Amino acid sequence: MRTIAIVNQKGGCGKTTTAINLSANLSNADRKVLLIDLDPQAHSSIGLNINVNDLDKSVYDIFSGSFRKGIDNVAVPIEENFYLAPSELILSAVEQELSGKLGRENVLLNGIQRMRENFDYIIIDCPPSLGLLTINALRVTNEAIIPIDMSSFALHGVSQLMEIINTIKVETKHEIKTKALLTNINPRTKFAGEISGKVKEIFGENVYNTVIHRTVKLKEAANLKIPVNKYCKNCRGAIDYQLLTDEVLLSEKEITEKVPFELGPKKVNGKIVFQYFDPDAKLVQLAGDFTNWEENKNINLIKNENNIWETSLEIEPGSYGYKFIVDGKWVKDPFNPEEKIEAVGIVNSQIYVE
Repeated sequence: MRTIAIVNQKGGCGKTTTAINLSANLSNADRKVLLIDLDPQAHSSIGLNINVNDLDKSVYDIFSGSFRKGIDNVAVPIEENFYLAPSELILSAVEQELSGKLGRENVLLNGIQRMRENFDYIIIDCPPSLGLLTINALRVTNEAIIPIDMSSFALHGVSQLMEIINTIKVETKHEIKTKALLTNINPRTKFAGEISGKVKEIFGENVYNTVIHRTVKLKEAANLKIPVNKYCKNCRGAIDYQLLTDEVLLSEKEITEKVPFELGPKKVNGKIVFQYFDPDAKLVQLAGDFTNWEENKNINLIKNENNIWETSLEIEPGSYGYKFIVDGKWVKDPFNPEEKIEAVGIVNSQIYVE
């Protein structure tokens, strides 16, 4: 599962537009996506035609402390493979309500760890601030897309955002890979070229090749409360966001190709060896039918000199579903194509032991 925060404290830079259209395109690519609207203004929710005044549950319930279930329990289906955890104005009270409370920066992390549904991607639309909600988003994500629009204040506050991300890294050992996305671009203007140059000076190679051009079609689609590819499949805005989605999907392949070994479960000397590759992970565990999915029986994997986490188990013959738990996040085995669909609709990796 990849968790990506769309974050910038500056408003009007394309966070919500990016969150909606990236999520919609990923779901069209057969990825199961949960979009979390973490902005009290609820722009992602409104932008997907959700009446926020009629909500029974929202992201606020996860933060209020009265609702101790996974965040997928507040999600509503948008279309096939695409779900939204909606927001509402009362979410703006969270900072005051949780003031001084221990663990307030990990509330969203707890909500994700309690999830029963399985998603390939969680996309988080962050509010235009660097307060508690944004900190919660950064605590659960390993990737952040920073939309930067072509305005006079485009880079205002970006250094402060990067300082916060670095502080999280230092204090919690939590790595967040940041990448800038240029938005609202008119490439024919000198000003756009100047801003683009400054962004590349700051982020170096960590800038998306794709840029989001200024186009009225994106505004028209937002006015209709649908993703742009549902409005005009071949217009500039739809093409731009498809190219961005292709870049995001391409990194899936890059992650796999970085592994110089053939991974996946295998039988060695009568035992089943489970392996997972993640050089940045701090803790990798294994859970499955063979542990009865009991939390106190989760098996810790050991990282070897090749940054491969592994463990070996003696397992009786049969078919078993399993998953890795990587720094608290449930993950299917990316090197095992076999899947097991449970009665409740959860998809796990599967292994057959002879």
